[in-house]
Amino acid sequence: MGINEAAEAIEKFLGSYDGGSGAPVDVKVHPSGDDLDVIKIWVDLGPTKVNVGAWEKAAAAAIREALPDTGSFRLEVRAEVDRPSQM
Repeated sequence: MGINEAAEAIEKFLGSYDGGSGAPVDVKVHPSGDDLDVIKIWVDLGPTKVNVGAWEKAAAAAIREALPDTGSFRLEVRAEVDRPSQM
């Protein structure tokens, strides 16, 4: 599997991945422009109280399990949540 195919497969997988916070609001997955073996993953989890660091690690592990052909690529997962403003 090439890096572009891996990125597409990851994006499709994460579109329905729950990870304990429900399906993501938005997912963007792209090969890195700087490193030939890195796939950058950005996920908007929407309004949730999930631990972002734990979610990122769990998602990376789930990707590896569900898509073993991605093993030759480094995954950089970054998740964001919408936090209500405090007044």
